[in-house]
Amino acid sequence: MDYRINIIYTSDTHGFWQKRQDDHEHSLLNTAGAIKNLKTHFKAIGEPYITIDLGDFIQGSSFATYLNQENGDGTVFARAMNHIGYDYQMLGNHEFNFGLDYLKPILNNLKAEILTNNIIDIDSGKPALGVPYAIHEIDELKVGIIGTTTHYIPNWEREENYAGLTFLDAFEETKKAAEMLRPQVDILIVGYHGGFESDIDTGTPLEAQTGENQAYRMLSEIEGIDVLLTGHQHRLINQNSKHTITMQPGFAGAFIGHVSLEITDNKLTAMTSQLIDTNDFEADRSLIEVMQREFSNASKWLGNVLGNAPIVVPTEDTFKARIQGTPFIEMINQIQLEETGADFSATTLINDNFSEFTGEITRESLLSTYPYYNLIAKVKVTGQELFEIMNYNLKYVTQDARGKIIVNPNYLDPKPKHYNWDMYSGLKAFVDMYAVEDKRLMALVDERTGKSIERDKEYTLAISQYRAVGGGDYHWFTHDKIISFSEVDIASLIPNALNSFDAEDWRNINTNYSHIKWI
Repeated sequence: MDYRINIIYTSDTHGFWQKRQDDHEHSLLNTAGAIKNLKTHFKAIGEPYITIDLGDFIQGSSFATYLNQENGDGTVFARAMNHIGYDYQMLGNHEFNFGLDYLKPILNNLKAEILTNNIIDIDSGKPALGVPYAIHEIDELKVGIIGTTTHYIPNWEREENYAGLTFLDAFEETKKAAEMLRPQVDILIVGYHGGFESDIDTGTPLEAQTGENQAYRMLSEIEGIDVLLTGHQHRLINQNSKHTITMQPGFAGAFIGHVSLEITDNKLTAMTSQLIDTNDFEADRSLIEVMQREFSNASKWLGNVLGNAPIVVPTEDTFKARIQGTPFIEMINQIQLEETGADFSATTLINDNFSEFTGEITRESLLSTYPYYNLIAKVKVTGQELFEIMNYNLKYVTQDARGKIIVNPNYLDPKPKHYNWDMYSGLKAFVDMYAVEDKRLMALVDERTGKSIERDKEYTLAISQYRAVGGGDYHWFTHDKIISFSEVDIASLIPNALNSFDAEDWRNINTNYSHIKWI
C-alpha cells in the first residue's frame, strides 16, 4: 500500500502569543492557525500526521514574563499547546529559567507525551521529566521518535533551577537510543533541542566545539536517522543531507517545519520537506478564548506606566550603539553597580529596541528592550583576567578591506551572537584594532581613580547570571568565582531606577556612556 505521513513541527516559540517582538502584526496565533490549516488539509485528503514541538516555549516574551513574575502560573502555555494538539513535546534549555516548581505544573498539564532522553533524575538514574522515546504507530507502520536536549544547560543555568537533575551528553544518549530503537521501527525521527556546530555540507566548524550543539555529529555518526529536527540556534534550515531530512524553523513561530514521508509496503521510499511561513495564515482566534484571562490581565499589567526615562538617544544604529556605547546600556550598568557594589559592570545590548527606551516607560516598552530574566552576579576577577576577558570580548569586531570596524562574521554565522559582546562601565579601554587579535587591548584604566588596572590585584565585576557561569564561552567566569546573586532580576530593578535616579544620575548616564577609545 502506498501512502504519505506528515510531520508538523515547531521550535523556540518563546511564548510570543500576543505579538512577535520584531513583527507586531503577527503572533503565535498565526502559527496555531497555520497548524490548524495543515491538519484540516491532511484530514481532508486522508493523510496521517504527527505534531511535535522542540521546546523553549515558556520563556522569552513580555507575556511569558508576566506569567512568571506577576501571575506565578504558566499553565496557560499547556492549555494553548493542548488546544493546538501536539502529539510530542521536547524540552529546551529555557524551560529551566524559572526553576522546576514553575516548570513542572506546565508539563503536568500537557496532553502531549514529553520526550526527554538525556535529562536524568540523579537519585533514580531514569529520565526525569518524561520518557526517552516513543513508538508512534500508524496502521502497521512504526515511527520511532527520540527527544533530546542540549546538555550544556548547567553552563548557563543556576544550579537551584535544575536541582536533582543531571544532563547527559546529548550525542551519546541519542546514539544509544537510535541503536536500540532503529531495529524496532520503520522510520526514525530525532527531535533535538540543539543546533549545528559545523557546516552541514562541508563539516567546517562554525563555532567552538563545546558540546552545546551536536547536530552535525548526530547527522554524520549516527546511522539510521531518517529525520533530524533541530532548534536552539533560531536558524532556518531545510536540507536533505546524508539521506536524512534535517530542519530548523527559526524563532517565535514565524515558520513551521513540514516533512512528508512516502511509504510503500511499510518502507520509506521518498522524503520531501518545506519551511512554511506562518504569516501567510490567519490567526486562530479560538485560542484567544482559551487564553482570555491571562491575555486580559497581561495587557493591563504590560500597559502600566513605570516612570519616565529622560534618556538621550545619540544613535538608533545598533552597531554604532554597541561600539560607541549608549545611555540605555549605561543605565543598566549603573543599576548593576548600585545593586552589587561591584567595582565595574558589564552588560550586553540584547536587541534593536534600545532607542525606544526614552520618555514615558510602560512595562511593555521595558520588556521589549530587556525581555529576559537575568539575575545580576557579583564575581571576582584579577586585573590580568580583565585584560584577557576584554581581549576575548574584542573578537566580536574586525576590520573590512578599508579598515572600517565591522562585526566579525564569526558572530553572525551560523546565528547572530551579538549577546556575546559586553559593554563595560567603570573601565576605560584603549583599543588598537591594528594589533594582533589577542593583543588589541593596549590599556585598561579604572575610571574612578584614573589609574591603570593592576594585573595582580583582585577586582569585582557585576554581570548577568548567564555570563557569570561562563555563557558565551567566557571560561574565566566559573561558579567558584561568584560572590553573590541579586535577589531580583535586572528587568525588575529598572522601574526602581526610573523613580530613584535624580537629575545628576541621568546627566551622567547621558554624557558618560562611552568607555572605549579606539586608537
